[in-house]
Amino acid sequence: MGSGPLARSVLASLVGLSLAGLPAAGFAQGAQENTSAGKRWEEEFSFWQKASSGNDLAQYERYLKQYPTGTFASMARLRIAELQAAAKTKDAQAATDDAAAKAKADDTAAAEKARAEEEARKAEDARKADEARKAAEAGKAKADEAARKAAEAKKAADEAARLKAEAEAKKAEEEAAARKLAEEKAAAAEKAKAEAAAAEKARAEEAARLKAETEAKEAAARKLAEEKAAAAEKAKAEAAAAEKARTEEAARLKAEAEEKQATARKLAEEKAAEAERLKAEAQAAADKAKAEEAARLKAEADRRKAEEAAAAEKARAEQEAAARRDAEAKRVEAEKAAAAEKARIEQEAAAARKLADEKAAEVERLKAEAAKAAADAEAKAAEAARLAKEAEKRAEEAAAARKQAEGGAAAANAGKAEAAGGQDGGVAARKAEDARREEETFQKAVLDGSEKAFRAYIAAYPNGRFLADARERLAALSKAKPPETGAATADTERKAVEQPVVDPREAYMDRSLRAQAQRWLSALGYNTYGADGVFGPRTRAAISAWQGASGYRTSGYLTRQQYRVLREAAQYAEARQTRQRRYQRQREYDMLEGPVDGYYDGPYYRDDGYYNRRGGVVIIPGY
Repeated sequence: MGSGPLARSVLASLVGLSLAGLPAAGFAQGAQENTSAGKRWEEEFSFWQKASSGNDLAQYERYLKQYPTGTFASMARLRIAELQAAAKTKDAQAATDDAAAKAKADDTAAAEKARAEEEARKAEDARKADEARKAAEAGKAKADEAARKAAEAKKAADEAARLKAEAEAKKAEEEAAARKLAEEKAAAAEKAKAEAAAAEKARAEEAARLKAETEAKEAAARKLAEEKAAAAEKAKAEAAAAEKARTEEAARLKAEAEEKQATARKLAEEKAAEAERLKAEAQAAADKAKAEEAARLKAEADRRKAEEAAAAEKARAEQEAAARRDAEAKRVEAEKAAAAEKARIEQEAAAARKLADEKAAEVERLKAEAAKAAADAEAKAAEAARLAKEAEKRAEEAAAARKQAEGGAAAANAGKAEAAGGQDGGVAARKAEDARREEETFQKAVLDGSEKAFRAYIAAYPNGRFLADARERLAALSKAKPPETGAATADTERKAVEQPVVDPREAYMDRSLRAQAQRWLSALGYNTYGADGVFGPRTRAAISAWQGASGYRTSGYLTRQQYRVLREAAQYAEARQTRQRRYQRQREYDMLEGPVDGYYDGPYYRDDGYYNRRGGVVIIPGY
């Protein structure tokens, strides 16, 4: 009996009602209260989803404990009643199963006991039958012995007459003994018969007792089955009651929802009526203003007719009329400018939204590029290490050159001491300048990264200090390039110039981001002489200048943080330029961004003047 669909439907109804019945004015006035209420509603709804996702009674009880008057309190109580009824039904079923198992065990024990008693009875009967057989065999042996003795007596009668009487007497005694034995046998048979009858009676009594016990057990089982059926009926009745309670709760919730809908409709009708009333009042106020304006115009016409009688009054009236016309023209122009500004603001808002979308796409693209850069980081790590080694080598060579230059300078000073006006010092200075120019040319070739740049360095300095490094780089570029001839070679050199070797510090930027950085630098006043996405000497110089002005080390390479700072600075500069353009447009209409000192102190903005300080028009009698 899941309550998920019912909860979701009731929730959707309540949310729909709350949204439909919330007036706009109330929403505007109670934004903060609605925010906190919305947060509480989200917490309660999250708790209810967690509780209603399973059949844990403790979850529903915790929900009721935390939200005793919550939106889903009635549903939680209904669900608790259902779970308790199901638990009672389960306990009754378990008790019934236990009773049946106990009855079955008792029946098994009784049958086992009866079987054991039957086996004991059979063993006793076998023992008694064995004793009777043994007694019969003993009687037969005695009869055989009597026959043998009779034969011997007959034989003795033939042998001696003297012994005849004794034999007859003995025979009589033997017959008496035989009769006595027969009587004893009869008595034993009667006794065995009586014992058999007693045993039969005992078996009958035992069977009657077992039958009575069996009937008692059957009666107990029937009673237990009746109790089980009664428990099942009770559980069914409780389940029906729970279902009825749930139905009643659903009906109540539906009634509450309908009542809320009716309240919302009534509130909407009241709001519509209020809006109609306000509209009627606004129309009446507009009509009244039109009538007053017509009356004012009529009074002004009368005033003009009266002023025609006096020249001075007429001149003053014409001057005031001209001033009013100028003010009206300025007001119309101001309204036009405000409309244009509003349209421009809307366009800027649309452009800002578009820029936000583009920035989101740029962020996604940057993420993809970051993943690609991470994949290429290992490949570029070796290049970075090699560049570091080369930088160390160049530093050592530069140090050696400086030492050589210092030695040359020392020698020049010594020569100068020996002969004033010697030329050794000038030669050392020229050598130092040549070394500086050579290093600068080689650095430019490294930044360019093309074969053409390295070949130009080798041609300019065939015995230069960086000749081995330049040849090594040139060989690496030649190996990386497939064999080409003619126009293909020229095209490859052009591509090498357009796509130079990327420094690891700027691996996060593609060509479009580089072009954007060039545009931002130019907007900030650091001209890069174009935005082609290639960081040449001019762009590096612009980056160094911006880094120095912004407090960074002038390396000529943009890190990620510096790129973000450059973007923010350029956006601020663009916004400032936009405000300046807007200010210039306002200057064309004699309007400024803010009030000028003393502007509202003129004759037209006094409380008794043509315009009052509250922005309304004052009709001065006598005009």
